Amino acid sequence: MRSLVRENRSILFDEQIIDIDKLKNSKVVVAFSGGRDSVALLHYLYLISKNYNIDLFACHVNHGIRGEMGERDENFCKSFCGKFDIPLFIKKIDVPSYVRRFNLSVEDAARKLRYQALFEVLQKLDADYIATAHHFDDIVETFFVKVFTGSAIYNLKGFDRSDRVLRPFANVERIQIEKYIKHNKLEYVDDETNFSSDYVRNWVRLKIIPEIRNYNRGYLNNIYSIQEQSSELKNFLHNHLADSPLKFEQFLAHIDKDYLLSKSIFERRFLIAKMFERFFRVEKKHIDNAMNLLGGTSKRINMPDRFIFEVSMNKVIIFHKDLIEKFIFLKKESDDIVFLPKLCKYIKFDGPLKDAVLTIRNRKDGDRVDGLKLKDILIEKKIDKFDRDRLVVVEKDGKIIWVENVWEVNENIKVIGMEV
Repeated sequence: MRSLVRENRSILFDEQIIDIDKLKNSKVVVAFSGGRDSVALLHYLYLISKNYNIDLFACHVNHGIRGEMGERDENFCKSFCGKFDIPLFIKKIDVPSYVRRFNLSVEDAARKLRYQALFEVLQKLDADYIATAHHFDDIVETFFVKVFTGSAIYNLKGFDRSDRVLRPFANVERIQIEKYIKHNKLEYVDDETNFSSDYVRNWVRLKIIPEIRNYNRGYLNNIYSIQEQSSELKNFLHNHLADSPLKFEQFLAHIDKDYLLSKSIFERRFLIAKMFERFFRVEKKHIDNAMNLLGGTSKRINMPDRFIFEVSMNKVIIFHKDLIEKFIFLKKESDDIVFLPKLCKYIKFDGPLKDAVLTIRNRKDGDRVDGLKLKDILIEKKIDKFDRDRLVVVEKDGKIIWVENVWEVNENIKVIGMEV
């Protein structure tokens, strides 16, 4: 079979393959659904793997959506990889449960979990790259999907370049892949959901792209050119605003409100989108809703994937709901140090409180300290709402005796670092 490499490849697209030099002397995990495109990619990389010294692996993700048809696809992938002696990893994910838990669309949930699974295999193998079979038509389809569902002018391309994810077929058209499959007599499986116009992308693929191609093939190239310009604009804005005070932490991002308001509306929208895209797929409506909050104080709105957007005092923040989840912990007489896992904090007790029974919690409605409403104290000190909900409150016999950073009147209680 190796002797036929040039013959089998010449019908297709050697000059159009992107990142071919990166593939040399590398370990590559191919995202392998068993569909036409991924079969063509895996077969192509298999044929060049010897000459390019590619250590090739495949990963099939069963989404837990399609029942027996999903099992059929999985079995096909096992058979195909076995035929070519390509190591295959099978990852099973539960998309329906994820959709219910995080209130996402099936498409968004599947995409997020699929890439998580692929990166798990990448890390396990200590591989260099993940290779996906996205091609020219996929990229152009994305333009229409983003326009129809709402997207910013600087985000019309999709499939942004990544250090670890390669898309060798990005310049290859679907019709060329079909010819390659036919020429090499390769079998593949069809996902029946790809033929349903109920999904926006399928509607674009089945109805719009064929009409444009039949009318004037050059229009697709013009759309691709607009997408390239969109990507260039995004890179320009990224560099232009590189010195912004936007900070990222685990499951949250925040920026100074005054800084954000000092920028043009276009720049504000870009920075908000940059905050969001780290955590979920951003649509125009998400940015619009966030922009509407900038003029107010202490307001919150829900975002996808259980994230919350907040404008409070002088901070604009996006964070995961788990970060402000209510907690309560009973300190026993024998505890002198208490760890609060939700906050990643240790609370140390000395003196007479070392052996006391105490309640440790976050704030709640109606809390009062020294006769004053805790809420009023927090507002007077200009503590933003997110930080208020994460403050540690210590209670003894039903009375608050200490509030982190606000009412630390008891020297026998201290927050200490993780190095205990």
